[in-house]
Amino acid sequence: MVYLVVLGFYIAFVIWASLKSLKQAESMSDFTTGGHRMGLMLGIGTTTATWVSVASVMGVPGYLYSNGVSAIIGWVAGWFLATALFPIVAYKIRRPKTPARTFPEYIHLRFEPFRRISHLRTIVGAVMFIGYFLFVHLQVVGFGIVFSTITNIQYEYAIFAFLIFLLFTSIGGFWSVAATDTLNTTLIVIGVILGGASVLAATGGLGNIIDTMSSTTSPTNIGGDAIPEGSMISPVGTFGLGALFAIFMSNAVGSIVSPHWVTRMLAPKNIKVAILQIMGSLLVLTAIFIPLIIMGLGAKTLMPSLPADRTTDYIIPLIVQEYSPPLFGALTLVALCAAAVSSANSMLLHCATSIYYDVYLNIFSEKKITEKKFNMNLRIGMFVIAVIAVVSAITPPWFLAMGFTYVYGGFGAVFFAVVILGLYWKRMNRAAAYVSMLVGLFAYIAAQFASATNPFLIALGASLVGVFMVVFFTPKPPVEAYEPYFKADVSQSTQETFYHIQKNETDQSVVSDEEKLARKDA
Repeated sequence: MVYLVVLGFYIAFVIWASLKSLKQAESMSDFTTGGHRMGLMLGIGTTTATWVSVASVMGVPGYLYSNGVSAIIGWVAGWFLATALFPIVAYKIRRPKTPARTFPEYIHLRFEPFRRISHLRTIVGAVMFIGYFLFVHLQVVGFGIVFSTITNIQYEYAIFAFLIFLLFTSIGGFWSVAATDTLNTTLIVIGVILGGASVLAATGGLGNIIDTMSSTTSPTNIGGDAIPEGSMISPVGTFGLGALFAIFMSNAVGSIVSPHWVTRMLAPKNIKVAILQIMGSLLVLTAIFIPLIIMGLGAKTLMPSLPADRTTDYIIPLIVQEYSPPLFGALTLVALCAAAVSSANSMLLHCATSIYYDVYLNIFSEKKITEKKFNMNLRIGMFVIAVIAVVSAITPPWFLAMGFTYVYGGFGAVFFAVVILGLYWKRMNRAAAYVSMLVGLFAYIAAQFASATNPFLIALGASLVGVFMVVFFTPKPPVEAYEPYFKADVSQSTQETFYHIQKNETDQSVVSDEEKLARKDA
């Protein structure tokens, strides 16, 4: 009963916050990036909540349970390194006076500023749609596991409750997402601290946890193969050095250039806030991950092996229910739901925006719609995508954390050159952008199918080789393409070029209601 009461309060707060923020999503820019006026507190809240997904709060503890401390190196260390390096991107991407509204629009501005229809932008939007659909799919799976645990509703039906949360948290676009994310961050911090404290008390302390990890040979699932003694305390565990390094690099480098993180850096009102929100998020994340590590490792002491029909993604719900006081357990499980919702609504927004705004309206730029119609179409698109993601999650996929690693690796292979080199190297041009993304994409897919030890590094290497093979044999980019990211005061030509893409293009495809009436009167 306590679990349902706490869940009910959470649902009420989500609905209230979403409806309150709805009125702030008036323009397209408001809907996609918060109008570039996000403050520090909301920035920390939404950055942290997006960072802490089901891969973090359920997938990583699951890998800690099955593989020991090596999971800290592969996932936690990789993600924290990426977060520490985010300011490198934030400083540049937020530098223009009028930043891009979406990640593909940044690609358009940086590499094809004089093209009305950017095929490069279309490719980026399509890749983003696929990647973020997979991300949303994984969030639905995590949510279904936890919601089923709280309500005792069968998983296959519990996942459909996810649509209720997404319906409300997404209706206001970025402002709605940021508002509910800040609430979710608060719940996640409280929930995981209480859960970690409960597990620490149940195990008898860190000493007992370390002793168990050092000597256990209990299989991950009952009836499975025994694990090697000492592997749980080994830095490389059962992964092997090559595989662990591949996971680390995919999570670290792939995260830095992932479109949803770049977009998060476009939302703050200035460069200073963009950097400070990252630094503040690191402090909050530290408070979250210490308890998560304790829960993941402590679970091996409390429950040496899982039932044969359960994956390690279930470990936190099972441990919390068994060893936490009802109120603590309820808050922890609601925190897991909050982690799934907070990441899913953000990624669903990117998923719908990329396919509708950056692919459809980019290709059919002659279409004229009002901003009100634009926002409504995005909401409809988000809900349709959410329904498809829920249906696809009826049969759960691979481990949650590894699913994120695959997508981050793909994003890193495709987008590293266009983000890092695009922001810091003036010579990076349109031809190199095409080659880097296409070579990176197909090399990553081929390496995965070939079961290569480190598909990310193979694809990244191939992508960079492709860049240097073409960049010096093709024309230099026009100054209008890179000047906003290297100079505080740009030329009149650059200002007009940015205006053409961000304003004139909008006049052709997305017009305000006032403009539409004025044209009708004329």
